[in-house]
Amino acid sequence: MNDATPPIDDPAFDAQPPGEPTQAEIDAWAAEERARREEWLKGPTAEERAAYAKRLRHRRLADTFDEGEQMIDEWGRKGLRLGREGQLAAEGAVALLYRFSRRTFAELVKAGREWEEETALPSRRRRVSLDDEAD
Repeated sequence: MNDATPPIDDPAFDAQPPGEPTQAEIDAWAAEERARREEWLKGPTAEERAAYAKRLRHRRLADTFDEGEQMIDEWGRKGLRLGREGQLAAEGAVALLYRFSRRTFAELVKAGREWEEETALPSRRRRVSLDDEAD
């Protein structure tokens, strides 16, 4: 027989393998678990309810604060966009007025020249026949 193996009638041979819980440890764990479950079935204590209500209030306040921040950010983005669009609209209006005024100015100059030509006295007098005169 090998000296490393204990004899079958040795009490150390009946011991638990290393790493396995003993029956006493299993019983203690079962008792703790039973007690924990009974406490759970009774429901929360007044202190636990108060702590939960406090956590819930804080969470709701934080959510409200986050929503407020999101709304402020959204308003800021809208404000920037509307400001930029307003700037572009103003610049476009000025550009259109400038183009319109140049065209209008050119048309006014042309109309003024035509009016001068129509109303200016001729440099040389000539006779203009009347409609009722026979030529």
